[in-house]
Parts: sequence; structure tokens; C-alpha cells
Amino acid sequence: MTQLKNYREVGIFDLLSAPLNPIGAFDAEQFKKDARKLIDDNPDDKFVAVDLTGLDFVYSDAYNAFVQFQSELSSKGGMLALLSNSPSIADGLRKAGLDRSLKVFSFEAEMMSFSLHSRGPAESPAAQEPAPAAPVEPEPSPVASQNGSMAESDMRSERRTSHNRRFTKSFNAVVKDEKKLAAKGMNMPFEEESSSGKTVFFIILILLLLGGGLAAYFLM
Repeated sequence: MTQLKNYREVGIFDLLSAPLNPIGAFDAEQFKKDARKLIDDNPDDKFVAVDLTGLDFVYSDAYNAFVQFQSELSSKGGMLALLSNSPSIADGLRKAGLDRSLKVFSFEAEMMSFSLHSRGPAESPAAQEPAPAAPVEPEPSPVASQNGSMAESDMRSERRTSHNRRFTKSFNAVVKDEKKLAAKGMNMPFEEESSSGKTVFFIILILLLLGGGLAAYFLM
């Protein structure tokens, strides 16, 4: 284990204390030595951070050192992060174009939260791409044979016209029945008169026969 005493573990990060020069500014050269020793003594540690709390600015040599170790750690699947809540340092990183390549935490609690919810690029399991959905084949349209098509066409024609044919047949039947009834009505008086005349004739004939029979009986 490393004998370096100016760092502590915060989540997955080894948090280095910011080395200061005699005038109280960030000492970029001493930072390089401390970071190098930490990384070499702990080859399995891929996440390193530097605590810039209390500093309002860093010089360009510090930015160069940050970029150097960020590149080295990211090649192993790790990162270099900064712990700072200074607007001046954030503005300096933005002007140097490093605000997107360097992770900046405002508080140690954010580092812990990041550690709990992220295992890091190297340790995170590779995102599994969803298996491509099996192509859905369209259901084959029912292909009717020529005879079947003609039969279906005839059935459709039958359905369309059958009602009309039934109506026409019924209408013709009604007309014909009315004509028959009319003709029958015209003939009925004659038929009734003929039947009545025959009946009267038979009655008279019977009466005559009866009268003749009675007369012959009395004459005897």
C-alpha cells in the first residue's frame, strides 16, 4: 500500500489534497509527483480526484497536468475529477475548453453519489444491444382459384340480385292474381245466375213429378 498520506478514499475515488507552493497557489509540479506516485503504487485504482476546495484559481500549468492524467486514466477506463465549488475555477475550465473533458464535483457527497450509481466506464458491463426483432412476415392473402373467384362473384351477384328477383316475382304474382280475380269477378254473376236457374228448374221438375204422382193416386 502506498505511503502517500495526502489523499483519502471517497467512494471509488482516491482524493488527493491540493499541493500548495509557498505563496499559497496550486503547485502543479508537486501535484504531478503525487499523482504519479499514487497511480504507480495503486495500479488497480483508476479514479483519481484532486481537492481544490478553498482555491479560487489555478494557473495554466495546472490545467496541463489535469489533461495529462485525465488522458492516462481514461485510457484505462477511469477518470481524473476535480473537487471545487469555485465559480472562478469553473470559469477558467470553461475558457480553457476543459469543462467537458474534466468531471467537476462541488461536494464530496456528489462524489459518493456518483460512486454509488456508477461503476465507471471500465467496470460497467457493456450495454447489451437489444436483439433485432424478428421480421414479421405479412400474412399471405388468400388466393382464390379461378373457379372459386367465379363462384364467389356469382354468389355476390346472387346476393345483390336475389332480393330484386324475389320482389319481381312477387309483384308479377300479385298482378296476375289480381287479373284472375278480376276475371273471376266478372264471370261470377253469370255462374251464380246459371246455378240458381238450374236449381229452380230441378225444384219445379220435382214438384211436377210429385203433383202427377198424387193425381194418379187419387184417380185410382
